[in-house]
Amino acid sequence: ASPQAPMAKAGPDITPPESTPAEPSGPVTWEAPADWTPKALGSMRKGSYDVKGADMSVIAFPGAAGGLVENINRWRGQLKLAPLADSEVAGAATELVSGDLKFAVVDFSGDASSGPARILGAILPRVDETWFFKLMGPHDSVEKSKPAFLDFLKTVKNR
Repeated sequence: ASPQAPMAKAGPDITPPESTPAEPSGPVTWEAPADWTPKALGSMRKGSYDVKGADMSVIAFPGAAGGLVENINRWRGQLKLAPLADSEVAGAATELVSGDLKFAVVDFSGDASSGPARILGAILPRVDETWFFKLMGPHDSVEKSKPAFLDFLKTVKNR
């Protein structure tokens, strides 16, 4: 397996989402698929699900929360992957637009403390906060759940 799952490259006409967060701030809502099992939220999670053996988390932080590059590299670090340079991040993320929301979506494979793993993540920068949607687990579990994850992102709405 390659150290990084291939992703479609963002075209030159796509600006990184963090450069123009125009979305209003405040809580968001979503509809989780019926086969996602809700889990305890914990202190930081706004949403938490078991997704066919993978862990799905929804977290929000104030402000830019370090920005797109730092957060993508944080996820890469969780998989023991080398950090990307600022200039490489646009090629590692694809933009998903749903209504008035713009997500930066990444898909990485590597090794976690429990063994080979994959992260399918989406970052939603907003005016004064950043939301993170992360599906992490064994490669096959994440692969099988990828269509549902992308459909899930399309249910995310401003409250």
